[in-house]
Amino acid sequence: MKYLLGMDIGTSAVKGALTTEKGEVVKVTSKGFDYMEKPGFKALAPEVFTEACFGVIKELAAEAGGEVAAICSCCASGNPVFLDADLVPLTPFIGWQTEVPTEDLDAVYTKEEQKAFYRRVGWNFFNGMPAADLAWLKVHRPDILEKTRMMAMNAEYLNFRITGKWGISRSMGTPSYLIDQEKAAYHLPTLAKFGLTPDMLPPVYEKGTVLGGITPDAAKELGIKDGAKVVLGTFDHPSGALGAGVFDEGDLLLSCGTSWVELFPVSTREKALSTGGLTDVFNVAGEPWCVMKSIPSISDKIDRLREHYFGKVPHKVFDGCAAQGAPGCRGLEFDFTDADLERGKGYDKPEIARAVIESAARLLKNNLEALEKSGLRAERITAIGGITNSPVCTGIISQILGREIRVVNGQSAGAVGSCLLAGIGAGYFTDEKDAFEKMYAVSVRK
Repeated sequence: MKYLLGMDIGTSAVKGALTTEKGEVVKVTSKGFDYMEKPGFKALAPEVFTEACFGVIKELAAEAGGEVAAICSCCASGNPVFLDADLVPLTPFIGWQTEVPTEDLDAVYTKEEQKAFYRRVGWNFFNGMPAADLAWLKVHRPDILEKTRMMAMNAEYLNFRITGKWGISRSMGTPSYLIDQEKAAYHLPTLAKFGLTPDMLPPVYEKGTVLGGITPDAAKELGIKDGAKVVLGTFDHPSGALGAGVFDEGDLLLSCGTSWVELFPVSTREKALSTGGLTDVFNVAGEPWCVMKSIPSISDKIDRLREHYFGKVPHKVFDGCAAQGAPGCRGLEFDFTDADLERGKGYDKPEIARAVIESAARLLKNNLEALEKSGLRAERITAIGGITNSPVCTGIISQILGREIRVVNGQSAGAVGSCLLAGIGAGYFTDEKDAFEKMYAVSVRK
């Protein structure tokens, strides 16, 4: 039997899943990332990143006895790395939470150019992500740009390490802000600002494309038999939608990882853009598209409050307190600013714990109401991500939204989605719906 190996390269960790060629989930695992951090800056050493990803692959490959047919990775928001002529990193991966000063952005991009990103890329421009990092380098470290011969992001670097080939899917390329989303090609005027040309970035393909086979050296190191294919994946939330069976208009995915994201499949790119949300190519066939609304880094903010009021306690301790809290928490609300560190005075721990989750859930509700006013429908809600490990927290979110929520593949949905996309690339499934239906049929029989 052959197996499919999927990876979800998130902000805080890489999660992996192993399925049979029929989609049956055999094993899931994860390894965290150890970042270099200081105020306004977050970065990850390439070897630390690679070691974590290789560790996940080795563990899953061992479970499969080396019989891996295909590997696919999805990835969270773009973290660029700059490589020299020998493909040696000149920089660490610059985390998307790194904040580039507004004056640096304004020194490189006019206000009109900043505004134009949305229609071209599908995402609003802000002070993080590769296009912003490029501006900082141009202003402060032009020597790095002069030495750069290849610029890539996490998943592309990982794929290169195991195939010797460069490639990026249109979906994975969106967070770079360098690709024209409709044309599936790099935007040359933006590249020219930094002395970049298309041959200095991974070629653009569609997701589900087979990039190549794993090299003999990588196969030996990872414990995978020769012949495994590497398939190009997607941005992480669309992969999570695949792993959770969210495909059609009227479906809503709540993807609750480092950021909490609401994802709606929509019929056209224009409809997605009309909402002002994040837009992505969704299915292998190209339609429908999807639109997302994000609460950036909300899990980090929840963790900060939890540690401030409870110390470094296990999640189940916090969940137990939240379960005891009465709805409404006697009016206690948090807005996830520094002022929150004083707001909990005079309240007991159950009220504080529940108020933290209720307050985050209200942000989801505000986004949901805004998206529904723009014409989107949430008839069926499916949740994935780390928060779904807690039935208590998931239940509180359901109560605040006033909607029933189902959980499918939970924290592993993105990695499972990558497995299914690997299976599409390897020829086991015809498309996303076929892949999910076969996986779901196997899980129901179990």
